[in-house]
Formats: sequence, C-alpha cells, structure tokens
Amino acid sequence: MEATAQGGERISSLRLLRRNRVKLVDELGDRIDWILDHALEIQLISEDDFEDVKYHPGPRSKVRALLDIIDCRGETVADHFCSLFEKTKDVSEKETVSKEHSILIKKHKQVLRRRNEEMMYYNSRAGEKIHLSDQFINLLLVKGHHSLEFKRHELLSFGQNRIHLQKRNSQQMDIKPGQLFMQVNDKRAPNKTLVSGVAGIGKTVLLQKIVYDWANNQCFDNFEFVLQFTFRDLNLINKPTSFRNLVLKKNSHLSKSLDSIFEAAEKLLIILDGFDEFKFCSSLDGDCFITDPDEDGELVDIIHSLLRGELLMGASILLTSRPTATNYIPVETIDRFVIITGFSEKEIRNFFLKYYQDEELGHRMFQQVKENEFLFTLCFVPAFCYIVCSVLKETQGEAQKQPKTMTDIYSRYLSALLKHHSRAQATGEHLTQTLRNLSRLAYSKLLQHNTLFYQHDLEAHQVEVNTLVNSFLDKTSVQEPECVESVFSFTHFTIQEFFAALHYVLEPEPFPDIMNVDTMNEYKMTSGFLDIFQRFLSGLLSERNQTLLSKHMKLDKATKSESYCHWLLEGIKERCENGSSILNLLHCLFEQQNDSLAERINPQNLRIHIGDNVLSPVDFSVLKYFLDMKIGDLEELDLTATNINSAALKNLQPYLHQCERLCLGWTDIGNNELRELCDALKDNKTLQELWVEGSNADYDGISGFTEIPSTNTTLKKVVLIGHCLQEEGLVKLSESLEPSNSGLLITGFSDDHNQWEGWCDWILQRCQLCDSEKLGHFLMKIFHEFLQNKTFIWMPQWCKQLQQLLKDRIRKCKTEEIRNKLEKLNKIISQHC
Repeated sequence: MEATAQGGERISSLRLLRRNRVKLVDELGDRIDWILDHALEIQLISEDDFEDVKYHPGPRSKVRALLDIIDCRGETVADHFCSLFEKTKDVSEKETVSKEHSILIKKHKQVLRRRNEEMMYYNSRAGEKIHLSDQFINLLLVKGHHSLEFKRHELLSFGQNRIHLQKRNSQQMDIKPGQLFMQVNDKRAPNKTLVSGVAGIGKTVLLQKIVYDWANNQCFDNFEFVLQFTFRDLNLINKPTSFRNLVLKKNSHLSKSLDSIFEAAEKLLIILDGFDEFKFCSSLDGDCFITDPDEDGELVDIIHSLLRGELLMGASILLTSRPTATNYIPVETIDRFVIITGFSEKEIRNFFLKYYQDEELGHRMFQQVKENEFLFTLCFVPAFCYIVCSVLKETQGEAQKQPKTMTDIYSRYLSALLKHHSRAQATGEHLTQTLRNLSRLAYSKLLQHNTLFYQHDLEAHQVEVNTLVNSFLDKTSVQEPECVESVFSFTHFTIQEFFAALHYVLEPEPFPDIMNVDTMNEYKMTSGFLDIFQRFLSGLLSERNQTLLSKHMKLDKATKSESYCHWLLEGIKERCENGSSILNLLHCLFEQQNDSLAERINPQNLRIHIGDNVLSPVDFSVLKYFLDMKIGDLEELDLTATNINSAALKNLQPYLHQCERLCLGWTDIGNNELRELCDALKDNKTLQELWVEGSNADYDGISGFTEIPSTNTTLKKVVLIGHCLQEEGLVKLSESLEPSNSGLLITGFSDDHNQWEGWCDWILQRCQLCDSEKLGHFLMKIFHEFLQNKTFIWMPQWCKQLQQLLKDRIRKCKTEEIRNKLEKLNKIISQHC
C-alpha cells in the first residue's frame, strides 16, 4: 500500500486502509489466522474481538470483520495494524520458500525411493522384480579397520574373520546402518565414513537400503538431501566437468535449488559407492583442488577435493570400497572406518529359507551346505550365498560330488545356465561362439580396469544381447548431451573375472598373454590385481572342470593345462626356495585339486610366506592342503602381519612339528595365543626360532616361555618385542630367567646393538623379498606403528641399508603412485640415519 499522496503528504493509516479495503480482502485471506493471532498478542484487539472474527465463515469474511474493528479503533491502532501487515509480507515469503523447500525434499525422496526399492539378482528373469524389503537381510557392521594395508586381493577373507569379530568386544558391534554418522562413545560424530568389505559382501545393497530408508524417513533425519553416485557411472566421465553437472546428470529436478543445497552443506550426505572400481583410484594424491561446485576440473580432483573437505566443506560423505583399494584413500580424511563382514550363520539360514520358499527344502539345503566347510564359508558373502543356492537348486537330485573350490561353484553355475539356454539355441556352435565373444570382452575390459562398457564395446567383440548374455550382463541407460546411451556391466565383478579366465582357456593364443612374464609385470600381477583371475584360470584348467564344461563347448585341454601347471609349479618352487609371498599360488594349486602335482615341486628349501594377509578359513585350508602334501622339511612358516588367533594356532599345531622357524610378527596376538604356543612347544623337537614382534600380550601370556627350556632343548631363539609388557613385568621375567636362556629375548626397544642385530637382518631379508608395494606397507608399519619415531644407536647403519634398497626400488619402479610412496618413506627413514 502506498503511504503518501501525489503531493508528498503522508496519508493517514485509517484512510490508507479504507482506500485499499478491496485489495486487502484479496491479499490477506491466506494470512488472516497469523494476523489475528499476533493482533491479539500485541493487544490491538480484545479476546471478544478475536472470537467474533474467528466466528465468520471463510478467510475473506474474516478480513472484512477485522478491518471493520480496526476502523473503529482510531489512528493509533490503524498505525500498528499497518506495521503488522508489513511484517506478514516477510513471513509469507519465508513460508513460501520453506514450503517449496519441503516440497522439493519430498520430491527428491520420492525419486530416490523409486530408484532403490527394487533389487536385481544375477540371472533374474526379464521383468522380474524383487522388493528390497522382501529380500534384504541385515548385515553386520563392525567399527574399526584392517590397518588399510589389507591384503591385495581379499575375495575369500571372510568366514572365520566374521566369527572372530563376533567374539570380540561388544563395543565393536554397536554400529548399525542408521548409526554410521552418529556420535558413539562420546566421540564426535564423524563427517566422512568409509565402509569396506570384500567382493559380494553387500556394500551396494547396504547403500541401497540406507537410501531407501532415508527416503522413507526411517534414518539419517539430520540430512535434508542425499546425493547418490557410483564410481561405475563416474568412470564414464572422460572430460573436465563441475560437481554441479555431476549432480544434475541424474537429479535434474534439483536444478533450481542446488545453490541453497550447497550453501547448507552440513545438511547434505554424498554417497560414493565402489571406490575400488574407480579408474583413477590410484591417482588420488594430487595437489589440485576444486573449491567451487561450478568450477570445471578433472573428475579425480573433484573426488579428492570432496574427501579433503576443500569442496562443500561440512558435507558428510559415505564411501564404500573393497579393501584392496583402501590403500589409495587418504586415511587422514576418514573419521570412521567400518567393516562390513557379511551374513551370520542365522542370516545364511534365513537366506536359504527365503530363496527356496519351502521351509523343509531350505532347511535341508542349509544343513547340506553347513556340513561342507568350503561351501559354508562362501555363504558368509551374500553374493556367493545366492550362487551356491542357485547351483544346488539346479543340481538337486543329480548324483554329483559336492564342489570343492570356488571355480567349481562358478563352473557349475555356468553349466546349469548353459544347459537351460541350450534348449533355445539352434546349435551348440552358436552357444560356444556367444561364450567366446562374451569372455573376450571380459578379458579385454579386465586388463583395462574397466567394469562398464558401451554398446560399441559389445559390437567390437561381436557380443549379441540375447537371453544367455542377459544372464550375466546388467544394462542401464545414461543420459548423454546428445542422446541416451546404453551402459553394460557384468552382474558382479567376480563374474567378469571368471569369464576373463574362461577366455584364456578358450582362446588358443590370447592377446595380450597375461601369463607371459613381461605382460604380468605390465599388468601388476604381483600387486594382487589379477589374483582371482589366476585362481579361476587354474580351476578351469583342472581336469574335473574341463570335463564338466566340455559337455557344452570345445576345449583344448591337454596343451594349455600342461603349460599352465609347469608355470604354477615352477612359481611355487621358486617362492618356497626364497621365502617370498606364496598364498595366491597355493590357492591356484588348491583349485587344481591334483595331489600328484606335489611330486613335481621338489624345492631345495621349503620356506612358506603367507604373511601380510588377513587370513580366512579357506586360506588355512589351502595352507594345510599344501603342507599335507609332505613336500619336504618345513624350514620356515612366515605368518607375519596376519590375523591368526588361538583357534588357528591350535589347528596348525601338527604342522609345527615339521617347522624350524615360525614368524608371528604384527599378528595382533595376545595372551591366549601365546599360551597356545607354549603348550605346543613344550614337547616340540623341530622349532629352533620363534619371532613374535608387536603382540598384545602382557606378563600373563609371555611368562610361560620361561618354562619351555625345561622340556624343550631344540628352541634356540625366541624374540618377543613390541608387546604390552610393563617395566615391572620385564623385571619379574628377567629375575625368573635362567642363564641358559640366553636365546630368549623379551624386551622393549633399547640401545643394545647385540640384541637387535639378528632382528635387523631378518627385517632386511624380508624387505628384499617383498615387491615394491608391500615393501612400502611393511616399512611404514615398522616406522609408524612400531618404532614410533624412536632412534637408537644401532639404527643409523641399518637405516642406510634400507635406504639403499629403497633407492634401488625407486629407480626401477614404473608405477608413479608406488614410486611416490617409496620416496616419502625414504624421507621418513632418513630421519633415523
């Protein structure tokens, strides 16, 4: 309303209200209740006036009644009423904005709810939909992390590890999916959370469930918006872009409100799923930062800036990854580490009952699997639990031996699908050619670190999309600037690895030949990238799986199997002789299931190093399978930096009677494990050296070693350093030691050079055997977690030897990110020289 006349004279409030009465009746109708409440509050009207106005039907009638009352109260009341009227404009605008904001949140939740309510299973039929709430079984989340130098390929690191975690402190069991960003144990609420877990463990399904629950107002109510990304999709970005464009690619409905969403970053949750699939995951340590959501930059710099808090500071981030790639995540940016460990035994049973939809049949199948240690261990991983159920369903009633290895499971899965689809195919040759083409695609893309591919990739490898191909490929559509593109991926990464191995078996001369030494170095075989590929390859070249698959396709069995076995046995022999890491080759031997191969190994020395891995029951089964072959006297068993516990040590006791040297450094063992060792060593006649650095044991666990010499005359050296033993315990132990116990070294670090000479030599030896990547992890563990910036008289010369080794590795290293880490490590070690 205008408050002045044309001549500049001020118009009285009463005249103004009378002049604009018709306009006010139109404008104030939707605000009349707010005006009435505040007019009563500041006593412009009485309670009787308030009741009289409220009595009138309809907002327009109420406005007229209120204006009549104000008109009778004089100029002063009219002035106050006009001021109140002006305030309603601001309130109205804020209410409108708030209402629009609420509507947008509601719409965004509807979009995410629709996108996440359905699950896809491998080999789902066309049009088949499985509701998330019908199939999702809660997964156990455990606070903590496996030290970020987790094993390079961890597909089977579950099972016993899961049971071990369940038996640990209940404080580590408290985190549920909805608590990922909540304050726990008086620590501040995390801003960035990393959820790691092995392939198939359910990371993506977990995020799907979290987003679905948020969209249904069941969790994370402190976040107004959730932005959901997968690195599979992000890998399709091949030119500089902005974070705004990344968001709008799948969330165009947010276009008008992104500024306000970014401004309130503390109310925003960004989900980044599958970091291990990110094609630039190893390049996340640059110094180029993106600080503005509208700034164009390389994708890797945008992700790095989000994690560092340079972009959208205050936003919360939920990141998932296989443990193999967590080494590339800047650890200092993560506030909370969470491990997703898969199904419990009860959840496996529930899964079987749901899958078979027949309680009696489901229970019978569950009991059958439980009796098979290997199969049961596989089922702790949800993805493999499904495949096991699928295989058992297809082979139900058939007289077959139970599968013994991972490749057996996948081969039977493939065989069952081929048997089903062969009925619809005109010829067996067409079926074989389809598999050849699909396998060539898998092999090519695996070596390129690609898990997503376009229609033109399928055409390049002559892959025709049909019912068989649809059993193994997922298809999504992506909006590109000029068109909608179809994007494909294998239903699970391990399916791609299996088909890549199948390509190597089917193709007479695969290119590039990954089993060629130069090619192996080029594709970083030693870093663990292709460990699962190798295991599948070994299993596919075994006689039993060749026989199974030859029913459906032509296989050149003899030539390739023999050359592969020669390569495998030579590799095992060489690693046994020099004591370098051998676990994956033992897995490959296990996949063969051919005991006669043991006769062809014959190493001069038998030194088994399976350290630097979080070991699963399958790993121990593989180790025992090899030791049972009786290849020779066990000179050394190196379990350095593993998660071995008292149960596993007890399981290995029979083999300790074959062993001369046992290495248990940095295994996180405590009193129970050491007591188990002491009991085993009392009548042991072979073990000569025992190395236990960095344990969690104290006096109760260590004191048992003082009694061993009375019954064991073979053990010459026991090294127990970096433990939880206090000074009082050290004094007590030294008083109880007999002079004859000169080989028993129980101490903290000191300046006594004589004590450390043997230990330094052993560390140097281990470093020489490590590949460059493991070398960096190993030495970081020593200098960061063990020595903790301490310097002793004996260290400078030793550090110079380590530096010389590092310089040689840096000079030969062809991988930039590993070279950079070695150079940083070299600087740290130089401080001790």
